[in-house]
Amino acid sequence: MRVKIGHHKQQIKKLLLIDGIARTGKTLLSKIIPSLKNFEQVEFCEFLEYILAGLHLKKIKYDYASSLIHQLLNEIGYNKLIGRKQNFRFKDLTSVKNFKNLKVYEKRLLKNEGNKIFNELKNTNNYFPLMTHDVMVNFSHFKKINLNCKMIQIYREPCDIIHSWYMRGFGYRWQVDPGTFDILTNYKNNLYPWYIAEKEHVWKKMNYVERCTKIVLDLINRSISNHKKNKSNKKILTITYENFLQETNYELKKICKFLNTSRTSFTDKILKKENCPAKYNYEKHIVKKKFIKRNINKKLFGDLEETSEKYKKLYNLLN
Repeated sequence: MRVKIGHHKQQIKKLLLIDGIARTGKTLLSKIIPSLKNFEQVEFCEFLEYILAGLHLKKIKYDYASSLIHQLLNEIGYNKLIGRKQNFRFKDLTSVKNFKNLKVYEKRLLKNEGNKIFNELKNTNNYFPLMTHDVMVNFSHFKKINLNCKMIQIYREPCDIIHSWYMRGFGYRWQVDPGTFDILTNYKNNLYPWYIAEKEHVWKKMNYVERCTKIVLDLINRSISNHKKNKSNKKILTITYENFLQETNYELKKICKFLNTSRTSFTDKILKKENCPAKYNYEKHIVKKKFIKRNINKKLFGDLEETSEKYKKLYNLLN
């Protein structure tokens, strides 16, 4: 008889996922969002990405995945309210040193733990923001987890993403660098990113720029396919990096309305620190596009141009 795995209910009342594929601008967004009223400091949520990848690869059962995700999220909420496992590295995105009110977390270090923390967790009006990768890529699996959350989904011009992937070494790093911290497949005793599972034999013949292009386009297309099926979902707000960069105040108004919150005095400080709003550098974009064109095959570049053209209308994702 197969054991069915269960879990307690979600204890975090207000959960926000800041999602997109790698290099879409989530870091900028995640620096600014916690400055809003009734927000905790942002956390990375690698385990959600890993578990969704496991579901996609059919290596994990849904009941276990759901139980593990709920358990870990409840633990995050609990630890947050007693100051446990907080990051005090000043240069890190998730550092409480960069939060709008550090004293909040310092005071929590003195709190007693116990079940009363769960009552506090369920009653707080604070949002708990988590920065994630590829949730929309695996949204068909994510829906089955039944989390109560809102999501800000961010997209970016494909050529800029691809160039950034290449500059970060994503054409080869998975095979040599344990610091990529990603789920890998093992094909003929070599390591490959899970994104290209069962296509390793094709991917390994590509040059580094082609590898980045192939993965980015595949992830974008999977995101679009899932997003279109769920674009009427009122708990998903869709934005672009370019709009947020250039029209920051307008985009923040949309975000505040979506989350029923408002800016604080710290919001202006962090916007100034991050130089927002700023002009999108179109000249650099053209240089990146030409570089990619020189280094990938014609068919792949044709696919890229088609995707870039569709991006101008945000893949028809907005109602």
